[in-house]
Order: sequence, then structure tokens, then C-alpha cells
Amino acid sequence: MKAKFWTMASGSYKIDPESLHSFLTENGFYSYKPQNVKTTILVHVENRKVRQVTKKEIREFCWRFIENEYQFSGGEERKQVKLEFHKNKSFFSPDNLQLLPEIEIREIKDTKDMSLLFFNNCILEITKDGVTKKEYDEFEGHVFETDIIDRDLKNVTKDPSQVSGVFKRFLNDISRAETIEGTFHNYQSIISIMGYMLHRFKNPGNAKAVILMDTYKNEKANGGTGKGIICKALDKVRKSAFIDGKFFQSSNRFSFANVDYGTRILVFDDVPQNFDFEKLFPVITEKALVERKYENPYEIPFEDSPKIILSTNYAIMDQGESDKRRKVEFVLSDTFNSKYTPEDKYGHLFFTEWDSDEWDQFYNLMAHAIRLYLKKGITKPKTDTAERKAIMSSTEKVVRFFHANIDFSVKYDKKEFHKRFYKEHPEHMKVEPTTFRHWLKAIADAYGYGFHESHSGDKNFFQITPE
Repeated sequence: MKAKFWTMASGSYKIDPESLHSFLTENGFYSYKPQNVKTTILVHVENRKVRQVTKKEIREFCWRFIENEYQFSGGEERKQVKLEFHKNKSFFSPDNLQLLPEIEIREIKDTKDMSLLFFNNCILEITKDGVTKKEYDEFEGHVFETDIIDRDLKNVTKDPSQVSGVFKRFLNDISRAETIEGTFHNYQSIISIMGYMLHRFKNPGNAKAVILMDTYKNEKANGGTGKGIICKALDKVRKSAFIDGKFFQSSNRFSFANVDYGTRILVFDDVPQNFDFEKLFPVITEKALVERKYENPYEIPFEDSPKIILSTNYAIMDQGESDKRRKVEFVLSDTFNSKYTPEDKYGHLFFTEWDSDEWDQFYNLMAHAIRLYLKKGITKPKTDTAERKAIMSSTEKVVRFFHANIDFSVKYDKKEFHKRFYKEHPEHMKVEPTTFRHWLKAIADAYGYGFHESHSGDKNFFQITPE
């Protein structure tokens, strides 16, 4: 029988702090301080598997022991121990639990040139040269439980061209372009992007956020293109935390309360127009600070913090070169929409209605996505995100007029340029010169052009430069 965490003292039963800590340690509960951070987290370790736990989970474990496992000598002992348990919640406070013995965890990590996928029955070792199936006994160290995919992988496909399955067809569909070459390039792009997201190694000099966007036609974004399916697919491989982008506030200290030490991907879902991308810079390039209500805050060092992906119906405008360096943008094709879904085309729900063979194909595809990324890095898509941003910031006709009439060497009178547009497009909705000026600047910003303003007397001018 497990040791108990209470003692008899002066004729009554009392919970003893030292006995409690011994009991918890015997059952695999420890404190853990990651390298290069000052704060500790609580973990449960069993058979080399590590899981971050909360004070609530530890208290519930102790209660289950009282309620279901321990054989009490009589009803009076049970009664007194339960009463003591309810009276002494302070024993399970964050400050007291962080006094648990500290454990050294040697996590089996990805490296710059190698990545691992953990399954119940094996480990896939992935390098730029191939995918190899290995046994757990071939590795020394600990694995976070959240990194283990709760499936047995039966078949490993060495040749990426031999991988098939419905998810590969889906990625081809959302990569569709006007030419076969364009479609293949975009497919290679989304595969490499997913490989980047799934690789657990983080390079501080090249940390990026992935942005998935819908197509933009007829002056509006076409939702339902498959962004959510991609994010769910990543979650099937690496543990993800999801944040509703519409309600995210970087100033809220509990914004990342659902992030754990084993969270590998942080999804900002459906971020709104005019989302301030710069607010995410600390999360993208630095350590993550996690705070939950009634818990001590803790840090996740940069190398172990989650990678970032955003989905949006809009364009996230660049505020400068720092924004551009930190973004990888992919626009999904209009193959699917709210009226024609992947379920309509393939005849089943993704993930929930897959058999074991379909899952094997999916995980082999994800392994080769990582392999492609390790071999070639991120392949940028050929989709013109600049044009998309320009149109969303103004209108398609204004963008076309801009390209047809702008000469980098010429200064333009703002009012005259405004009049020229409406002379050519009298059917276009009327806006004041001030609004039209905002449109022109937004178009210039989208393409990375300079927008310079000047005046002479009562005339105001602008000039576009290729900077």
C-alpha cells in the first residue's frame, strides 16, 4: 500500500507536510525548473514520460487516494482525515507545492538538423535525408506526454512520392493556382510551412509566425477555405493551444493561460481586421510568460515556447521591415468555401472518420513535410499577398488605376489625381480626397513603396518611390 500523508498526533489525525511531500514524490510529483528561467513548474513523471500538472490536479490525486484507495482502520480515521483535507487547502498552495523535490529532466529534443515524432509504439527520426523508424530504447531521456501521439504507427513510407491519402489531396486542392507549375509550387510551400511548424527546434535568428489567409474576390474575403483544417492537422501532431483572435488582448496577463510547458503551437484563430501584429513580437522572438488565476506565473524559455500561427479573413498589414521578417503568409485557394466543403468533396469528416490506414498516410505526410523543411527551408508561395492587401485596403479598381498611372519620377497633385480616377470610373463609390489619399498610401505600403507628401502654396502633392 502507498504511504499515507497524515499522522496520528495527540489522539487525532493531522496532515503532515513532510509526509505529504514524501507521498507525492513517491507517486511521481516533482518541481521542475527549466534551464535559463527563474520560475518552477509542477510535473508528474512516470516511465520517462513527463506531464505538467496544476495544484488542482495534485489535490484531486490526493483526494482520490483518500476516497478510493486507502484502507482506513475505521470510520473515525476516515472522517478526521477528510475533515483535515478540506480544512487545510494551504498545503496545496502554489508556494507550498513548489517546495517539492526538484527533478532533473533530460528532455529528448529536436535539433537544428533532426526532428522526432513520438508514437505509442515507436519514434520517427526525421532528417533531410530521410525518415527512420526507431524504438524508445534507442533514446535516453524524458519525453513530455503531450509530445506522444496516442496511436500506433504501422507503416512507414520512405519515399515521399509514395505517400497518398485524403489529406495530401486536400493540400493540393487548397494550393490550386492558374497553372500546374503554380499549383505544385504552392503545394511545396504549404508542406514546407507545416514542416516548419512541426519542427520543435526554434532558431532565435529566424523565428516567424505563419499567417493563413482566405482568397479575396469581389471585394470580400471568401471564408471556409480550409484554414481551420490545417490548424487541426497540426494539433494532431504537436499539442496546440487555441486563442480566439477576435477577443485577444495582449495587455491581459492571463492571455496565455491555456499554454503549458508541452504546448508546441499557439493558434490565433480568426484574427480581426487591423490586428496589431507587433503585439506578438515578444511571443514570437522571446520567452513566453504564462499566468493563470490562483497560480504562480512561470516562464517558458524561447527554445521550448510554442511557434505561432494565425488564421484570418483579412490582410495583416506590414508596419515595417520587422513585420515582414517575422511573417510567412499563405493564401488558400478558393477550391472550398462555406457552400462547398472538404466533406462535400471527399464524402466524410476529416480526422473523426479516418481509419488506421488513413491516419498512417497522414502521419507519413507530416513526417515528410518536416523532412522537406529540414532540406530546403520554407518555400515561399507565389500568391501575390501584396495585391490582396492593397485591394482590401482600398478597392480593386483603385489598385488597377494606381498601377496604370503611377510613375516613380513624377509628383502628382492629390486633387487632380482624385478627379482623374472618377473621370475614368464614374460608377465607383464616391469618397472624399482625404479618404482617397489614405487608399493610395495603403496601396503603397502593401507593395513596399515609399509615399512622400509635399505642398506648394495651396496645392498638395504626393510621389511614389520604389523603396
